[in-house]
Amino acid sequence: MNTLDFYPKNLTIHGFQLTNRLDHGYDPAEDLRTIAGHVAAGTFRVPVEATFPLAEAAAAHTRLEQRANRGKVVLTMR
Repeated sequence: MNTLDFYPKNLTIHGFQLTNRLDHGYDPAEDLRTIAGHVAAGTFRVPVEATFPLAEAAAAHTRLEQRANRGKVVLTMR
């Protein structure tokens, strides 16, 4: 998809991609610690759409493959 397709609909894209920066020596550890701190403090909210026990990982993966989620899909150890 071309990002220019978003402009006529007045949509916003949220996210980032580290791959290109990693290829050029970027170490994300400090930035990821900062982000994790904000999430833990409640400054950033992560939309969790569904939670699955680890035993149902296949069902969680199917949900992602079908693009049926509108938030994060989380696996739990319980």
